[in-house]
Amino acid sequence: MLHSNLPKIFVFVGLAAVAPNFLALPAKAQISEVRGAIMAHNIETNVSKNAGKEDGPDLQVEVLWNSPDWLKFAFSPRPGVVASLNTQGETSFAGVGLDWTFPVSKNITIDPYLGYVIHNGDPLNNPYAPADSARRAKFNAEELALGSRDLFRLGFAVGYRHSESWTSYLVYEHLSHGHILGGSKNQGIDNVGIRFGRNF
Repeated sequence: MLHSNLPKIFVFVGLAAVAPNFLALPAKAQISEVRGAIMAHNIETNVSKNAGKEDGPDLQVEVLWNSPDWLKFAFSPRPGVVASLNTQGETSFAGVGLDWTFPVSKNITIDPYLGYVIHNGDPLNNPYAPADSARRAKFNAEELALGSRDLFRLGFAVGYRHSESWTSYLVYEHLSHGHILGGSKNQGIDNVGIRFGRNF
């Protein structure tokens, strides 16, 4: 299944590579941080109750740039790109976003983030009509239907700055269309994990 998803994954990685152009970053923008993460995929939470419909883990790579001057009004978030590969051939995604950093102490930070991603999960909705109740119920119990090809990515991390160069994070993120980007089906995905960042 993983091999059949590779062409889609390459498209998503390509999107992540060109995304800075759409964020209007200056030509000489400096990379602020490069991150790698391993995430438990599709956990059960009070927001999303779809645990067990897909497995993990996910491997994520992110690149963040220094916040441009025109984002000072929004508390200077860093623009970035992300690519996330599910190692079991399930839902992978790539996209763009903004990441805020708020110091709590000398070494600890709170890092909320907000983004927009495109994913490769299929099908997007239950393919069975309401009259086909048995197969429709079986699909709802076993399959993850995200309802929209594009999703919002909202997350929250607690960072610990080990040195000027390295930071580690505990991360939670939620992906869904929020009934804004898609229709009524809005199951969503919740991921948690550990992230390591190399600061520049």
